[in-house]
Amino acid sequence: MLKDNSQMCLSLAPYQGLYDAIIPQKHLLRRIKENIDFSFVNPMLRKQYCEHFGRPAKEPEMMFKLMFLKNFILPIPMRLSAQNRQHRSCGI
Repeated sequence: MLKDNSQMCLSLAPYQGLYDAIIPQKHLLRRIKENIDFSFVNPMLRKQYCEHFGRPAKEPEMMFKLMFLKNFILPIPMRLSAQNRQHRSCGI
C-alpha cells in the first residue's frame, strides 16, 4: 500500500535556516537533490503494491534514493584505499 505523493514532501521550515547555514551550496548531496529527479520510481512500481491491503510500505522512491547513495558514495572510500595501497606498494 503506497501513500499518495502529497505525503512525500518534507517540511524543513523551522530548520531551513540551519540547513542552509550548515550545508554548503556546492555540497555533493545538495547538487544530487537539485539535479536528479527520482519521481519516476513510484509510478513505475505502483502496480507491485496492493492499494487496499497490508500495512503501509516504505516509499519506493525513498528506498531507491538510499540504494543510489549507497552505490554512489560507498565506493569512493574503497577506491581511495585501493589507490593508497597501490601507491604504497610502488613506493610513492
